[in-house]
Order: sequence, then C-alpha cells, then structure tokens
Amino acid sequence: MFLSRLILAAVFVLSACTHLTKTPVNESSLLTDKVVPLPPHNRTPAAEELDWWAANERQVKSAVCRLKLPVTTEEIQRYYKNLPVEDGYEAGTHEVAGVVLNNERPHLVLAFSRLLTLGRESASPEKVIKDFQKEFKIGPGCDKALCAAQKIFGADVGPQMLYLMDRFDVNTSPYSFTSASLFTAGEIADVIRTFELVKPDQLPFGFNKQLIKFKRGYTRASYGNDGGKVLANASIELFDSWSEQSSIMRQYTLYHEIAHNHSDNQFSDYDRSVTWLELSNWKESKAGGFEVEKKKALQGHPFVSRYGESNPFEDFAESVTAYRFNPNLLKKKSAEKYNLIKYLVHDGQEYTSSKNCGDTGVSKKFQKEIDRDDGLTNTDKERVLKACRQPFYQTLLGHMPVSFFDSCVNYEATQIWAKQNGSRYPDLVPQALFDPKLRVSTLKFTKLRSELATALQPELTDWILDSVQTFAYQLRSDMNNAEYCDVWAQLNRKVYPDIDRDNKWRYNGIFVSHDYSPKAGAARGICLDLAAGFVPTSKSTLSTVKSWIKETGHISTQGPLKERGISRETLLKYITDRTNVTVR
Repeated sequence: MFLSRLILAAVFVLSACTHLTKTPVNESSLLTDKVVPLPPHNRTPAAEELDWWAANERQVKSAVCRLKLPVTTEEIQRYYKNLPVEDGYEAGTHEVAGVVLNNERPHLVLAFSRLLTLGRESASPEKVIKDFQKEFKIGPGCDKALCAAQKIFGADVGPQMLYLMDRFDVNTSPYSFTSASLFTAGEIADVIRTFELVKPDQLPFGFNKQLIKFKRGYTRASYGNDGGKVLANASIELFDSWSEQSSIMRQYTLYHEIAHNHSDNQFSDYDRSVTWLELSNWKESKAGGFEVEKKKALQGHPFVSRYGESNPFEDFAESVTAYRFNPNLLKKKSAEKYNLIKYLVHDGQEYTSSKNCGDTGVSKKFQKEIDRDDGLTNTDKERVLKACRQPFYQTLLGHMPVSFFDSCVNYEATQIWAKQNGSRYPDLVPQALFDPKLRVSTLKFTKLRSELATALQPELTDWILDSVQTFAYQLRSDMNNAEYCDVWAQLNRKVYPDIDRDNKWRYNGIFVSHDYSPKAGAARGICLDLAAGFVPTSKSTLSTVKSWIKETGHISTQGPLKERGISRETLLKYITDRTNVTVR
C-alpha cells in the first residue's frame, strides 16, 4: 500500500509540470526518471499565448499586495546587518563542511550547512565536496556565512541562496540535490521576486524544500518529446525553458508551482479530493488519468486557462494562480472555486484591490475572539490536557521541542472551538483554521496553553520523583554524579501516564510519537543538570548546557538526594523554565 502511494506521488510530482503548449505528458513513461539532453526545438514564447495561462504579463506585473524583499546582494547584506540578534545567541566557532564560521548567528549557521549537505538521502549531486574551505580557498578573514556563500556560490548568487534558505526554508543548492545547476544572478533574483507575491504565513511550505535550476542543457526522459517545452514541475525543478522566459513569466511559472505545493504539502493532496474534483466534474478513468465529463462542460466553462483543462492538478494550480493575478476571471468562471481558494489558501484575503492588502485574514478575526474569550469549558480543557499530556512529558523526557506541545494544544482546542462556533460564523471553514495533515492550527490558544502547562508542571515533577523512588534501592551515597544519574536513566522503563492513544484528531499526526516511554538520555541529563545545582534558564543554549555537563557533570559529590541539588523545588523550577519557553 505504501509503495503504491509512493508511485502515485512520483507520478503526480512529474506530471504536475508547466508546459509552453498543450502537448500532453506521456504518463506511461513518467517513472523512467532519467536525465537526457534537450532536443532541438522552435518554441513559441509564452507571452504570445496568453489564453494558455490564467493571467498575462501585465496582470502579473501589476499584482497588488506585493511585498518588498531584499533582492540584490547589497540589500541582503543590509538586511542581516540591521536584523536584531536573537535571544539565546552566544559567540563561538562553528565548522560546517570544513568552513570555519566565527560568532555567526545560529540560524545562518544552520541555513549555510543545509546548502552544503544533501537535501535528502537519495540525492546524488554532480560533485560531492568534503572540505569546502579547501576547495574554494576560503581564507580566515572570510568567517561569516554571507562571505563564505559568496566564495562558494558566487558574489551575486551566494547571499540570495543563503537568504532563501534562512528566510523561507528553500534550498537552491547544486550540492544538495540531483541534476541541479547553479542559478544565475538574474534567475535567483526572480525566485526572490516570486516570494514577494506569496503570503508570509503560507511559508515555509516544506522542510528544506527543493527549488533548483535543473541541469542546463538537459531535461527528464519521462517528458518524452515534450521535454523541451516543460518549464518547471511541482518538485520544484526549473528547466531551461523557464530561464528563457521574461522576468515576469518566470515569476508566474514559479508561483504556479508553489500553488501545486499548497495542495500537496499543506493540504494533503487537496487537488485529488472529492470536493475539488466535483467542482469541474473531473472523472478518473480506469487507466488512472482524468477527464472532464462533456455534459458538465457544456453547461459552463469552469476553467481559467486552457492549461487548467489538462487535469485536476493543473486546474488547481492555475485556479490558485488566477486568484492571485486575475481574480475577476476566476470569480467569473467559478465562484465556488474562488470561495474555496479564498479560505483554503489565502485565509480570506482577496486581491481584487490594493485596499484589501491590509486585511488581517479570517483566522486573525477568529483569533481576536479567542483572545477575548475562548469559551472552553472545564470538560473541554480536560480533553485537551489528556490529548497533550504525552507531548508535554516528552518535552522533558523525550527530546521533543516545546513547540510540539504548543501545536497539540492549539490543534485540539481548535477542533472544539470550531465545532462550537460553526453556526455563529458562516465563513468558519476548516481549511482556514487548520491543516489536517500536519495536525497544526492557525489559531493560538495562549491562555489555555499557559493554564495547561501550569497544571502539568507539578504533575510531571511528582511523576518523575515518584518514578525514581522505584529505583531508590540502587542509590548510594558513595556514588559520583555519573553513577548516580545512571540510575535516573532507568526512567525509560516507565510509561507516560494517562495517554490518549485513541484520539481521532491526533492519530498519525506529525507531532505524535508512538513511543510511550521516556528516553534514558533525557532522564540522565535532567539529573546531571540538577546534581550540582545547575538550573538552565530559557536563554541557555544547547552548547551552554553541553559545555557545563562536560566540565562539571562528573564531579564526585557525596550525600543524599537533596544534597545533590535535586529536590522537588529545584526539579519543578527546572521543568517550569524549560516548558514555559514558546518556540516562535
């Protein structure tokens, strides 16, 4: 079953590609995913076939609500120079694939490292480099991520690549993916300009998301004779045909591919859903393809472009793109599609006028209501607490980020709140509030989160201490800290209490772990932190804690439990500090 789903996903990624003409993709060869040279071709410029797309260059160029992002190297350098240093930052030296960075922002170290490493396990870059410092002759004076990126990727491309990786979690590196070439300065500038057209709260749309310039002079064998006319696909790979377009049409095409990703990554393949298929009366054939029933087509033309007639995937992407650049056309062709995309993708914001650019969105309107009074009863709160007890415990004893607990509370509470308020708000649609695939919500129940954390902090404290008492017979006063804390590590034999295993909303969610026992390492770490009286603060970084443990974790300390700095008060303070931090 998993393999068949994987094959279908592969077919979708390769078939959801943007063409210059309406020549259909040879679907029987989509899985023969080889790289082949481009055939000679005489191409018709996209701008001369405006009816093929949902919008023309003029409409894209004049699109309202465009953000202002740094595009040039100078603008990006100024952006980072003026960006405040985040809480918890500490100076230090980091080595990334041989490149030494000094006193660099942690998020830039992370972004830089992703550009130099494989984006996925199966990736096969043209060239694998183990020591970038040596390969590109990076001197000791170039010890910042921006400088090193310029040395490796080019003065006018490196900063743009680093910015995209850091700001949007988009990886454009030829060292991370298969069959990738380096972008030119003009090409990557248009990538950034495309992100000026995307709502900030729609990003990132994937972890370490691939966005590459495909190997120059080549295409994919699975596109057959049509390969020279393929501009891009939903994976996201941009081909030579994309490079040959005008700046505006490059932006249109990339936005179209991002639209595919709204369906695939954020809404669990919504363009395959019954709801979407029925809007254009798509029918799936026995061979696996899709066609529009003629009777429905005669009653009205529900498509915004001839390319959108290809299949439901392109229908969705072109409709989303029309909503952004040519909204009146989409509204005219299909009011149902317009309203669905309005809430599904854009949280109620419209682009029919620049006056709409300041709209806060549907979820923000609901957020104000929730901040004022969420209306949840004690029974409702108990349900959320029961569902989110496990991720809270795992924050301390399972190496899970605090944000997972926050996401659980927000998602569980959203389900209850939406059910209670459906009759009050006609524009309260699930797609505007939460993602059923990731099990995350756009709404935040801050007061409830604080209330539940306050209730769970002493509960977890007592549970740990009571559990440790099970192994009290092994605790001896002559043990050093390391030996003493090895006994605490046996907490991994316990099981988190009162786990709601059957919650229908949480089942198989990305924030759900089916490991119901603590981690030995986490329990040992808590013990070592507290044994000599060290209690980290919310601004303590991981390196601070590791350094302290390395230096003092094995100091021999005699005495009973409380003399080692482990009391209910110190443990509760430790837990409160760790779990009160909300990751933004």
